[in-house]
Amino acid sequence: RMWDTIIFNYLKKRKIVIPPKERLDKDSKYAGAYVKEPIPGKYEWVVSFDLNSLYPHLIMQYNISPETHRKDRQQHKDLYYLWEKANVDALLNQDLDTTPLEKYNLTVTANGQFYSKDARGFLPELMKRMYDRRKEIKGKMLDAQRQYQETKDPKLSQEISLHHNMQHALKILLNSAYGAVANKYFRWYESENAAAITMSGQLSIRWIEKKINQYMNKLLKTDGHDYVLASDTDSVYICFDKLVQKVYGDKDVDTNTVIDFLDNVAQQKIEPFIDKSYHELKDYMNAYEQKMIMKREIISDKSIWTAKKRYIMNVYDSEGVGFEKPELKMM
Repeated sequence: RMWDTIIFNYLKKRKIVIPPKERLDKDSKYAGAYVKEPIPGKYEWVVSFDLNSLYPHLIMQYNISPETHRKDRQQHKDLYYLWEKANVDALLNQDLDTTPLEKYNLTVTANGQFYSKDARGFLPELMKRMYDRRKEIKGKMLDAQRQYQETKDPKLSQEISLHHNMQHALKILLNSAYGAVANKYFRWYESENAAAITMSGQLSIRWIEKKINQYMNKLLKTDGHDYVLASDTDSVYICFDKLVQKVYGDKDVDTNTVIDFLDNVAQQKIEPFIDKSYHELKDYMNAYEQKMIMKREIISDKSIWTAKKRYIMNVYDSEGVGFEKPELKMM
């Protein structure tokens, strides 16, 4: 009901009449998020990278919206093979020719659905507005957190809490948009749109896992080593122990020195490489825009994984906020 109201008010201001609500009694099943099975054990020097608001950004990237969805197969006969063969594995390996998409100004999602690029859809537009507002507020929260680590000013604690609650509420609202799209009682429900989001999310996280492993194996002159020890929907966890060993060897190095080194590696090497890799995905899928923004999140000197979504990390830095004493993150 909440998203139905938000969309109704948005379209009403633009004098656009919404369609009547249709009842659908049949549930449709489709794939969910991708979570990599980790090898249980202890790991040193793990850095996580996180995609910002993945599902809202997928909606923006592929212009997923009810009025942009193109379902007429007869109108685009030379793209019929993409409808039939598009899936995460085929696109991940770039086995399919996607160049004809440009002729029709369409983008394709990982479940073989097409969306027009002629104009931004109303759903991506709403995602963009809300995300931009959340980003602004979260930036203020992180600034306050950094100042607090330096000054310990108690007044900043209240400011941090205020900004945290505001950005978190917007985060929940943004993420709930997918829940609405996937709900058969939603006015704008189409199972193809819900699957387009989840399967394109699988493609995004597996795409970067593959690219990072290629990059790290080339950098460290290893063959087939898996540096991405885990991934979970919108995050990858990279083990840099071999890189730290190569740079520092057996030297007795202060932990904070290594943390600073990994922070620089993340900012100057890994993040630009990730951005370049995601632009390649955007071009391959002929997406509406490149919205896969992945940033460094946590730097940990020691971590323990027991299973999917089950880990402990000894965190020295989180999103650029360094801790005087490391904090535990437990899932």
